[in-house]
Amino acid sequence: MVELKEQYDERGALGIALHPAMAENGKFYVYYSAPLQEGGAKGFDHTAHLSEFKLKKDNSAADPQSERILLKIDQPQWNHNGGHLEFGPDGYLYLALGDGGAANDKAPGHEEEGNGQAMERLLGKVLRIDVNSGDPYGIPKDNPFVGKAGRDEIYALGFRNPWGMSFDENGELLLADVGQNRYEEVDLVVKGGNYGWPRYEAEHPFSANKAGEVPQGDPETMPTEFIAPILSYPHNEGYGKAPGYGISITGGHVYRGKAMPGLVAAYLFGDYPMSWATSKLGLYAGGRGADGTWTMRVVPGEKVPEGKEQRVVGFARDADGEHYVLTNQTSAPAKGGGGIWKIVPAK
Repeated sequence: MVELKEQYDERGALGIALHPAMAENGKFYVYYSAPLQEGGAKGFDHTAHLSEFKLKKDNSAADPQSERILLKIDQPQWNHNGGHLEFGPDGYLYLALGDGGAANDKAPGHEEEGNGQAMERLLGKVLRIDVNSGDPYGIPKDNPFVGKAGRDEIYALGFRNPWGMSFDENGELLLADVGQNRYEEVDLVVKGGNYGWPRYEAEHPFSANKAGEVPQGDPETMPTEFIAPILSYPHNEGYGKAPGYGISITGGHVYRGKAMPGLVAAYLFGDYPMSWATSKLGLYAGGRGADGTWTMRVVPGEKVPEGKEQRVVGFARDADGEHYVLTNQTSAPAKGGGGIWKIVPAK
């Protein structure tokens, strides 16, 4: 692991996924930030590892000596790592990666068109691999760019910094992508889809020269080569009278539990700096209407006890389909104060 910055860092242990047959084979997968590998790209910040681990023979804990590195990815900067891992209903492992860091997808280590659009780079993509075949992994034959220019691992492209990715029980893959200065978005990821970054931020054209300018009027229609998000919201500081939903989306899951029937089929998510503990907003729900259009709303209800900052860093769900919010009291990764809160019906 890299040594994390004391006050704020986006590196670390960023993703974990249990093998669907873990009860039999003891395997699980971790995506984490390691020091820059020997011979790594000059001037790059670190090398990310996608590794397979196994449980000890008595299943008491993970065996650190069992690590098998599947993939190494040199990262140009310390931020925009993504790193979320999910096994899909097809049995393949999906990995969401950020564009490599800095701003505008334009810095040393970024391709001219941006890493999000560069097909020879894994950054800014969702990858899909077969951990049950190949050495060190296999490529699903129906991956959309097999036999075409670019990397065969790529499943979808055009992302800035995915922070939360999950499959619904209907097989749909939803991904929350952190925007830059103006918008946050939720994408319904499809095979071969291009979601626009850095040419688009949400459904709005993006230019590094005008990165902070708020467009006026209705969004332009995105070119057919790109797919618009199903949900997006503006940054509250960029829109003086905006609802103020936040500035850094944290993705969640579609609710399929029983405790809160009014939320069934809603996609629950949050925003990192909008404290779960105060009168600020903390939990949002996205829903699909009969015409297929998605809308978002604030979920009313009590949050956690007042007086303690609780930044929303992640979501989880249990075997019954009930949801949990993962929080931290500060932006410092090493100072503790994290919490796990179960979402329950209001009293």
